[in-house]
Amino acid sequence: MSKSDSTKAQIMRAAVQVFTRLGYDGAAVRDIANEAGVNLGLIRYHFGHKADLYRDTLAYVSEQYNEVCLQALHQAMEESNTPEAIIYSWLAAPISHWQDDTVATGEDVLCFLNKMGYEPAELTRDVYESHYSYALQEWQEAVQAHFPGIRKGDWLWCLTCLRGMYFNIVAHNDFTLWGVPSIRDKEAAIQRLAADAVALLRTYSV
Repeated sequence: MSKSDSTKAQIMRAAVQVFTRLGYDGAAVRDIANEAGVNLGLIRYHFGHKADLYRDTLAYVSEQYNEVCLQALHQAMEESNTPEAIIYSWLAAPISHWQDDTVATGEDVLCFLNKMGYEPAELTRDVYESHYSYALQEWQEAVQAHFPGIRKGDWLWCLTCLRGMYFNIVAHNDFTLWGVPSIRDKEAAIQRLAADAVALLRTYSV
């Protein structure tokens, strides 16, 4: 890795931490510079404005996320192709398959992506559509193939429930929103969540 690439990775690593902790509006570029141990000029040189840094960082980690999730998905489809395995494969992939921690760990990325859901749509929409949604759609289609009779509204309801429970497992390092201690064995919890999700989907599938 060149010195320039190393510096960019250092800045993006700090950006993941600060944007996750403070949110986009709460984070200042100076906060990210201090976290990264660089001067403001380097951030402006490599990324421009704060919005550019946010989007570039989100795009970078989304590509990593897609790669490991699709790898786990295809492996599950080849080995068993059960709905439980398919749901689990995607949810657990950032924990079980993540390899490159240069910018963020898989769990850091999950926290960052969870925070993305609370940011203004105009900030995240273009990156979501270009770098994130296509792989997620492939996973959703793989799940839906096992429940061909499920109505769109019921599917979206089940997906919303699944997302909420999932991020309560993986995206809280200390305490959940309700003050419950964080879950230590996340992969085991995701396995239970996948089984519960399949049971719920079967109640809605015609």
